[in-house]
Amino acid sequence: MRAAFMTDVNAVEVRETEEPKLDPRGAILRVEACGICGTDARTFFNGDPKAPAPWVLGHEPVGVLEEVGPEAVLPPGVSAGDRVFLGSILTCGECRWCLEGFQNLCEHHLLYGYDPFPGAYAEWAAVPPIATKNLIPLPEDLPSDLATVADPFACALNGIEVLDVRLGDTVVILGTGPIGCWQAVMCRDRGASRIYMTDVKQDRLDIAMGIVGAFVDDAFVAGEDNGVEAVRSRTGGVGADRVSVAAPSKQAQQAALEMAAKRAKVVYFAGLPKHDPVSPLDMNELHYKELAILGAYGATNRQYRITMDYLDRRQEDLARVVTHRFSLDHIEQGFETIRGGTGLKVVILP
Repeated sequence: MRAAFMTDVNAVEVRETEEPKLDPRGAILRVEACGICGTDARTFFNGDPKAPAPWVLGHEPVGVLEEVGPEAVLPPGVSAGDRVFLGSILTCGECRWCLEGFQNLCEHHLLYGYDPFPGAYAEWAAVPPIATKNLIPLPEDLPSDLATVADPFACALNGIEVLDVRLGDTVVILGTGPIGCWQAVMCRDRGASRIYMTDVKQDRLDIAMGIVGAFVDDAFVAGEDNGVEAVRSRTGGVGADRVSVAAPSKQAQQAALEMAAKRAKVVYFAGLPKHDPVSPLDMNELHYKELAILGAYGATNRQYRITMDYLDRRQEDLARVVTHRFSLDHIEQGFETIRGGTGLKVVILP
């Protein structure tokens, strides 16, 4: 089979390699599509010890379940020959958080596409035993390229559920990448009265508004104050009831506190680089305005299931977030598209 190997930082080579061997407790996926996740992009651009070169990345796969091991335990409704999505967060199923339904917080979680489990930028991919419980059947009419976004979309849903958007809320989303765009659609569905989006780049903002502009009341480029005054002026000086920080930015994290209304909720969705994770924040904003600052990471099995149905029902609105599709031979162009910020969601079609 053919697979795309990351051979070094910023280097990828498509080569012939052996097909994955079937684990008696696992399965084999014939890959139809695999999205380029932000984590994949960061690894490609910067390296990661959990992706030792040469390594096959790719942890947003959709495909056909071609082979199933004789000892494999599949979820209800999943069988050999089905088109499926594979959730990337691999969990133990036994720790406190798994048992309470918070699989995203599993004490022992691993990530598909990282050591020891190669990913799905390939024609075929192994589904290890720990991942079989993550298989979700696709609705018949859901295209494979759109289905790949189930992983990041479920994460976006987790952020919105933590944010607890209510009927009549004013919401600000900082960051107009795929996560921010999906959150705008979900906030409108949950009854937000006003939705504002902001970004530091006009071209990225324009791309996003061309896709989800119908769900957004206003969008603007963050100025020197990172959008604080723009939000205040649009809310009569009150601020926003709910703020989602969907960009990995310390400046955005601080601005979120300043633009939040009293007793507002602020969710830090995007993490900071692991080598520089400490953010200087004005805690008097938290104290005097009685703010709730919360975090959101990953997604649960329940949120993956909700997402699959949501994607199927809202295809017309959501499919446009997939702006670029590349064959395996042109995967390097996919990474460059992300680096250049000229698209939103990029999908590889092996």
